[in-house]
Amino acid sequence: MAKPTSFMEQYKAIRAECKDALLLFRMGDFYETFGEDAVIAARELNITLTARGKDESGEKIPLAGIPYHALDAYLGKLVKAGHKVAICEQLEDPKKARGIVQRGITRIVTPGTIIEPSMLDEGCNNYLAAILQEGEALGLALADVSTGEFMACELLSTGDALSSELAKFRPSEILHPASLKGRSLEAIDCQRAAVQAFSDAAFSKEATGAALERQFGEGWAASSSHTALALRAAGAVLNYLHETHLDAIGHISDLKPYFSGEAMVLDEVTLRNLEIFRNIRDRSAKGSLLEFLDKTETAVGSRTLQRWLALPTLSLETIGRRLNAVEELIASTLAREELKFALDGAGDLERLMGRISCKSANPKDLIALKNTLLRLPQICRSLESSESDLLIDLREELDPTSLDEVVDLLERAISPDPPTSTKEGGAIREGFDQELDRLRAALRDGRSWIADLEAKEREDTNIKSLKVGYNNVFGYFLEVTKPNLSNVPDRYIRKQTLSNAERFITPELKEMEDQVLSAQERSIALEQDLFSSVRFEIAASSQDVQRLARAMGELDVLLSLATVALDRGFVKPRIDRGGGITLRESRHPVLDLAMRGGFVPNDVHLDREKRFMMLTGPNMAGKSTYMRQVALSVIMAQMGSFVPASFASIGLVDRIFTRVGAYDDLVAGQSTFMVEMTELANILNCATVDSLILLDEIGRGTSTFDGLSIAWAMTEYIHSTVKAKSIFATHYHQLTQLARQLPGIVNYNMAVKEEKGSIVFLRAVVPGASDKSYGIHVAKLAGVPNQVVKRANEILSEIEQEMVLDGKTRSRANRYTQLIFFDEGVAAGPDPSPEDPLLDDIRNLDLDATTPMEALNTLSEYQKALKKR
Repeated sequence: MAKPTSFMEQYKAIRAECKDALLLFRMGDFYETFGEDAVIAARELNITLTARGKDESGEKIPLAGIPYHALDAYLGKLVKAGHKVAICEQLEDPKKARGIVQRGITRIVTPGTIIEPSMLDEGCNNYLAAILQEGEALGLALADVSTGEFMACELLSTGDALSSELAKFRPSEILHPASLKGRSLEAIDCQRAAVQAFSDAAFSKEATGAALERQFGEGWAASSSHTALALRAAGAVLNYLHETHLDAIGHISDLKPYFSGEAMVLDEVTLRNLEIFRNIRDRSAKGSLLEFLDKTETAVGSRTLQRWLALPTLSLETIGRRLNAVEELIASTLAREELKFALDGAGDLERLMGRISCKSANPKDLIALKNTLLRLPQICRSLESSESDLLIDLREELDPTSLDEVVDLLERAISPDPPTSTKEGGAIREGFDQELDRLRAALRDGRSWIADLEAKEREDTNIKSLKVGYNNVFGYFLEVTKPNLSNVPDRYIRKQTLSNAERFITPELKEMEDQVLSAQERSIALEQDLFSSVRFEIAASSQDVQRLARAMGELDVLLSLATVALDRGFVKPRIDRGGGITLRESRHPVLDLAMRGGFVPNDVHLDREKRFMMLTGPNMAGKSTYMRQVALSVIMAQMGSFVPASFASIGLVDRIFTRVGAYDDLVAGQSTFMVEMTELANILNCATVDSLILLDEIGRGTSTFDGLSIAWAMTEYIHSTVKAKSIFATHYHQLTQLARQLPGIVNYNMAVKEEKGSIVFLRAVVPGASDKSYGIHVAKLAGVPNQVVKRANEILSEIEQEMVLDGKTRSRANRYTQLIFFDEGVAAGPDPSPEDPLLDDIRNLDLDATTPMEALNTLSEYQKALKKR
């Protein structure tokens, strides 16, 4: 049995500290992995798997390593693959170590704790979330360590509140107590995020209170306005950061409360169906509303735009301030161009300060900070003549005088074009520190003396090929080729023999070498100390820099919205609490751009009275596009953007629901119809009178009878109980009869022109109901063989002849059956006799007190009873 070396004993002790992480163990110029970690690293990183030594059982120990300078690239791959990675560094200089070099874990990297710019999407926040539940209440906290944002709220655990909030912020990692169970855990597991079960103790009142006071000061938790659950979730985030050795987080300077009721709710289904952040096809940003609107110049601006899109505000004041600012920027070409020029190329202030506070910023980061702060006077000058309240406020917030001392320090301390690492030297500017200047002078003098030595020795020895060289092993040396060895003076001391030359040193050269290397080592060590001191001093201004960053991000978004509105001919919407939506010549912003003027605009008018639009027409005619463009205009208006229309008046919408398209959720074991009914149930249970509901083909996933029944009952319920603004695209033409019974329903259809047995989609929405589905025409357009199309027409003709002609009789035998709803009730089969008990049941049914699901169940019972006769 092999006895473990002292080195392996050290490795095992450190490995035991992070059992659930993959350990990168620093050894010289490499990070090594051993055992199962090596097998995983070799597979994930596509690197060579070798072996080193043997374990106690005599088996070879797997080994795989990566160069230390390539850590970020490999680290990103491991984290993206779902691994938690612990980084073990050498804590002392190996040259000065006695015995085994001291090592220890300096960071544990997880998806939610990344601060490395190469591993982050600069236009997106990277949130770490924590969830805590007690009874029907949930505490939710979100932190972006890379920017310093930290917020918390309390939610109800019922309904889809949690999944909706997570869909807004899309955290990359979610923490929850190990004991969490039920629907909340299911909602977490459905997210595209790494889920970590954290110890219950880390969520306790005592542990979280201590963490909050450690971060924000003694007594902070007691004086906070946050709810207890929100505070505990936030404290758990801080405990997790501490556990991952990310303690230098001074830029997280406050915990902000937020309330889900302050913004329009856009759940995950709606974000997907409307393609707000990603398209439905390949889940990329291409073709999304975000890509369309994002003309920002800065990374902080791009992230701000995403927040505005995810959280369209319900504040009329905020919307008005943003719209007025956009309007002013549209009108002022000079200010707009000056601002674009000033913002173009600006650094990411939020993440620069994040790295500075976390002690990971390099010299180039500090120069990026300085150069960005130097842009502020120009930005403020461009806003001098601003009249809108928001632009005036932003100009004041961007006042650079509060950071003059930071700019002055950076100007004096950091070289204009420094190296990336302080290990190379040259990061600190000449004149900043006298001792560093003296060491650099000694270093220059010594190197100059060594450079002059070559010419002097050639002349003294008459060896014209003599060279002065240097390597890490032997230091400086004099190299003489073998034919000239006879001319070597006695004062030369042989150092190394090569195949065609000899290397020598002299006492003077050795003395100067010691002086040069000593000066170099001392100057680099002093530079690193000075750089750390400067970085620490700048970190104290993190709150001021973050304030500037937020203002710069908002200004960048306003500028982007103005640019888009001007380029695309958008109009400023009127926003009120009237509850209506009126759009003239409305367009889908993304498709209008893609079609280059070929998009057909349409009007829409919904209000408290005429609030439910029944939209009919063939497939491919544009029903889904029409519904989406209405929703996108509402979202854009409430985020503060102009909208694609010639006129827009929009009443505040508290939530947009969409049921558009069909798919199977195979992972959850749900069929298309089950997914449809689940989403419909959520809509009916959560919608309010101020919501906007968009429905496409409800009930098509089941039989005609069931589907039409559900659609009919759902329409009645939304119209009479929920009373939300709604657009329902359907092929159940029977539903258009509801416009004669329910005053809030209006019929519209997608206009189609028939020509020589074919159809032309006009893409226009016109009043009235469509009298045909044109399904066979669409099949023909799609390329279905003519034989199938011809036979389908024959069958359709036969079915139409055998349909119910009125509410009482049939023209022929009941070979084909179609359910038709009439004003008087339901006609299906022979009239029931007056004595039929089913008739009494139907008469006594209280429709106002019957839910859609109860109506469906009742109808099913009636059907079963009739089939038994």
